Amino acid sequence: MLEEQTIVTLKLVNSDIVVSLIMTNLVPYTQKIEPLGKILKQLLIL
Repeated sequence: MLEEQTIVTLKLVNSDIVVSLIMTNLVPYTQKIEPLGKILKQLLIL
């Protein structure tokens, strides 16, 4: 039982690290993606 719990906690910790890495990597990209998003929205409205 303890082994299963430790595996679950490790998975949660790993996912948190992955999410934080993704977020930090996305911050510079979001600035570039924002204008693209506006263009896409305009195209969707059309």
